Amino acid sequence: MVEQGTENPRVGGSTPSLATILAIGLSGLWAAACVTDDCERLCERVGNRLSSCLDDWPATWADLDATSRAGFVDDCKQSWARQREQLEPRELDDALLQCSEAGDALSTMRQDGTVCDELRALYLD
Repeated sequence: MVEQGTENPRVGGSTPSLATILAIGLSGLWAAACVTDDCERLCERVGNRLSSCLDDWPATWADLDATSRAGFVDDCKQSWARQREQLEPRELDDALLQCSEAGDALSTMRQDGTVCDELRALYLD
């Protein structure tokens, strides 16, 4: 097929322009960069729960070796990233499953009202 470039040179043809291809590719990269795994999500969830629990504890973020909730979450994610690099694919799948199960357990503890007690035992006792 012949494109009719002479009638309206500003109209693109049937092949996507380079800008369209780049936009699609960059949006895919952006989406991939925003994807978090179950272990990263667990870092966020534990940080959020600890933040709520600290209101009732005679403790601070410093007692958890962090400067803030964001600092705790960042440290957790960085630690996970270092560990993740060392895992074989089979081990990675197992670790992600464990993080998913820990997230489920965190939800159950929250519903049962035991989440702060459990987190205190893990992080402070």
